[in-house]
Amino acid sequence: MKTTRFYTLLALLLMAGGVTMQAQTVDDFWMGIDPPATGVYSLIEDFDGNIIVGATGVYSSSDGGATWSLIGLENSGILRLYEHTDGTLLAGTNYGGHPLQKREAGSTEWKALPVPTIANGVSIGVTPDNSLLLGTWEGIYKSTDWDSTWTNVYVDHSGVCEVTGLLKLNNGTMLATVLDHIGMGMGGVFKSTDNGETWSNIGLSDKFPFSLAKNSQDEIYVGCLVLYDPDNPQRGFYKSSDYGETWEEFLPHQCVQSITVDNNDVIYVNLYCDAWGNPFGIYRWENGDEWLYGLAAGMPDRRIEKQFLSRDGYLYAFGQYDNQIYRSRKSVYEEFEIDVVACPENGGTVVGSGIYNFGEFAHLSASANANYQFVGWTNQDGDTISTEQECVHMIARGGQLTANFVSIDAVDETEGKSFTLWPNPASQTVYIDGVEADEVQVYNTLGQVVKTMRGTNEITVAELPQGVYLVRIADAEGKVLTAKVAVSR
Repeated sequence: MKTTRFYTLLALLLMAGGVTMQAQTVDDFWMGIDPPATGVYSLIEDFDGNIIVGATGVYSSSDGGATWSLIGLENSGILRLYEHTDGTLLAGTNYGGHPLQKREAGSTEWKALPVPTIANGVSIGVTPDNSLLLGTWEGIYKSTDWDSTWTNVYVDHSGVCEVTGLLKLNNGTMLATVLDHIGMGMGGVFKSTDNGETWSNIGLSDKFPFSLAKNSQDEIYVGCLVLYDPDNPQRGFYKSSDYGETWEEFLPHQCVQSITVDNNDVIYVNLYCDAWGNPFGIYRWENGDEWLYGLAAGMPDRRIEKQFLSRDGYLYAFGQYDNQIYRSRKSVYEEFEIDVVACPENGGTVVGSGIYNFGEFAHLSASANANYQFVGWTNQDGDTISTEQECVHMIARGGQLTANFVSIDAVDETEGKSFTLWPNPASQTVYIDGVEADEVQVYNTLGQVVKTMRGTNEITVAELPQGVYLVRIADAEGKVLTAKVAVSR
């Protein structure tokens, strides 16, 4: 089992009016879009570039969500949207007796297809022979004419199993995730190699599979969902590299609601926030990477449930219990050049320069040369992004990231003195214990001296901005000691 560590970018931003719902910065990943109605169940981008949203009704926007038009089904909850390559638009609904609606290309009229069930239409797929599949709470239904002829090809006799996902692999195999809501082992991942005619279980029957995705190499990803029970072993995130023969667990006990894979095989995982405070939001993960990185910048605390990636690389996040749609500010395929430098140039060595995609995380590393000390990383605007020598930073634009160092005198370790700065963090005054200070200098993370005092063991910090500072203390014998202090407000 692989242990996965979490690095989360936390940015809670103010709400504002208009299409962009929160104050934006150039380093945010997300921007907000006003939805057409409260509670978004589904979202796609059609082949004309319009955003299509399923809420109570189907809505379309041709201007990125600035304005919306109702295009039908205003009395139905639209659980799933799917557009075929011929322009046919399908809507899986929760409207009793009409689980699937169809609108043909060029038409404004919707037609209720006669699927022989009253169960909700929750997943839609198309087989290699162009047959249509609908996943419901009663099983999988297949139509070869996309209209009047339907066959139940997978039957759930219990009435408690939901076909949450349908997916076609590159080799023509069809996959389905089946969620057994009472945990009796009737769910799992199923496959069909005959265009959906027959199905067999290929694993995870003891889990609650809810989301399904694949990468370009037909590696399969399954997210399992159990709400409000963080220790439940039926949760987790699983991968199979051999078409379901074996499964590898990556995120034990995590509640995975949706999975998206981009053209570079980068994976975006949506973790559900539960009552126990487990990690939540959209996370970025590269296959085989040790790290899972949180994409929270620009998105306040939200119950996000689903994702969608447009053809040009814009990532959308939304949920039926929220009144907001989020979209990445830029395409995840857009590239930026990052130049990592040391200031001063002879202050130390740095690592991290390169070409990065929007939303990718750069691994930054700084090592101070002799007689220098590292004080912090600053971004293109001179703002502090970290005071750790090794850190990760989400790339949202190109330019220069700077490791800042300050010059210090060499300290004889055999005669060095220990001292304490307290309180730390501080908001008003910092006291120096353990050494009689002759001169005190305070440096910011740019390596600039912001305060100099002589003959005192008290440092007034009330006027300094919040942040981390380096304190350099010289005693009467000329010995130099340094430490960091945090100023909080």
